[in-house]
Amino acid sequence: MLFIFIVFSIPVYGFCIWSFYEPEDSFFFLDRWRYKEIPELSDVQVKLIRIGSIIIMILWTILLIKVAIDSFTPDSPLPEIQVMGAVLA
Repeated sequence: MLFIFIVFSIPVYGFCIWSFYEPEDSFFFLDRWRYKEIPELSDVQVKLIRIGSIIIMILWTILLIKVAIDSFTPDSPLPEIQVMGAVLA
């Protein structure tokens, strides 16, 4: 599970870093065909894209740490079941 999560983390971090440094390009990613002339983004939109990419990277890192901790934590033993005085393991 951890390996799969790390593999899927690579594009997430890549897109977030790209959208932090190039917010206009990442905003119009796969949508440029809709416009004859690409509209201008306001300063507020650019700041929100950058803040959003930072928040996503922080949350993804927390999730990655949680998955790593869960992967290496041993399972708890199964509880003992008593049926009519006999203990079943």
